[in-house]
Amino acid sequence: MKRLIAYLKRVYRLSFNRSKQENLVWKDLIKLQAEADWKHGVYEKEKYIETIFSIAENKGERYFYIIAEGYFHCRVKVLDDYPVESATDIFVLAAHFNNLLNNGVVKVSTESLYVEYRQKIDILVPLLYKGALYQQLIAHYNTSKDIYWAFQRLVEENEAPAIIIADLLKKIEEEEKQKK
Repeated sequence: MKRLIAYLKRVYRLSFNRSKQENLVWKDLIKLQAEADWKHGVYEKEKYIETIFSIAENKGERYFYIIAEGYFHCRVKVLDDYPVESATDIFVLAAHFNNLLNNGVVKVSTESLYVEYRQKIDILVPLLYKGALYQQLIAHYNTSKDIYWAFQRLVEENEAPAIIIADLLKKIEEEEKQKK
């Protein structure tokens, strides 16, 4: 009976136009933030939520969650105000990440000198599947911590991008072994 109710709810949600679907997902996102009791701000007019999460030890960062143009967007700055002399290595490291990432993109702003990590999914996924917003949010958060770590290592230790990526892949492999 529960499966039938869930199916009918999905069909009902699909019957709405794109604008109404975005509003439903927006309400689900607000509800998720409130239930999780995360420190956040809701901006109704612009349809985005700003949440503060710890991206590294003793370092909080602002994460933005946006419903726009038929997508659920997640974004966070992973490097703010990078040194201009590191620009080439920053682009190389971003390119390495963009080649490795299945979901999301690392963008470099040459005007404002920052690097951000973005993900987006079609709103139909969270519209139809209850846990999709939370899963996307957590996947974005976990990946952002690794990307932040890599860019901090580049800027602070002046490590080569290829070595940083190799070390990150090794670190992820070791974490996977520990889970088993």
